[in-house]
Amino acid sequence: MQIEIANTFYEIIPWNKDYIQVLGSLSPYRVYAPAHWDMASVKEYLKLNPPTIGDNLQSYAYLDNPYILFGKPYLVKIYSNSTSTKVNLTATSIAVYQNKSTNTLKLLSKWSKELLYNEVIKQMSYWEEQLDIYNISSVAVKKLPKSEFTIVDSGIYFSNRLIDLEKEHINRIVLKAFCKFAQKSRMETEAIFDLFIPNWKELCKDSIIQ
Repeated sequence: MQIEIANTFYEIIPWNKDYIQVLGSLSPYRVYAPAHWDMASVKEYLKLNPPTIGDNLQSYAYLDNPYILFGKPYLVKIYSNSTSTKVNLTATSIAVYQNKSTNTLKLLSKWSKELLYNEVIKQMSYWEEQLDIYNISSVAVKKLPKSEFTIVDSGIYFSNRLIDLEKEHINRIVLKAFCKFAQKSRMETEAIFDLFIPNWKELCKDSIIQ
């Protein structure tokens, strides 16, 4: 079946894999799409991920499994003949540009850690103003296998596993860290949560990090 989107033509070919692959250097492009996807889903994907010159000049492969960022799965497209190393994020996929010797998962781990750190810093800035607590001297994202965060002296370390959570869950954990840092009692902490995050109890139940 052939479809047209924004004056670009695509030949749709169903296959038994769980991701879309677009091949070709000129319109019409050949699109291998999961057989269980309806045409509306295929069109929406192509609108969000149109072919570009960069895609067509380089061969690429996919990671076997989606990569999770903030609770959402992303397809990972790997370009292994790149002269520079970089990662680009779109609405539905991650493009990794690397050389053949690069460990893609290690590269993604480092990149996602930076994303998580930036998100934590953004949310901490908000809670500093709301709670009038400005004496946290350092923040870091580290490997913490058994906890969401830990407080060391005047700093807070957050678990790198938080990248698997949706941002509203991370926001709850950052507020929890602030309350613990300020040595709030359980009653005070619950009052703060009731005021700022009324659904915090439901978020605790849904969290994958206990």
